[in-house]
Amino acid sequence: MSQVILDLQLACEDNTGLPEESQFQKWLDAVVPQFQEESEVTIRLVDTAESHELNLTYRGKDKPTNVLSFPFEAPPGYRTAAARRSDHLPPGG
Repeated sequence: MSQVILDLQLACEDNTGLPEESQFQKWLDAVVPQFQEESEVTIRLVDTAESHELNLTYRGKDKPTNVLSFPFEAPPGYRTAAARRSDHLPPGG
């Protein structure tokens, strides 16, 4: 069974009506492939002002948005789980 590590960041002033962290964890556990050993996901819920700022900075759009996603960028020298697994494959495999 896979393990999904959740980093939930609530960066908005009004958290009224937001699901509990356990609900986010259930959603992640339901969608992450079971063959994957371990995954890490950060979810950051922000207010309109931060959404606007991020959208302008990363997409050049001068307005708020409802969703932004960013790929993982490994720091220099960090080997991902996929890279470590490939070390055990035969050449060409």
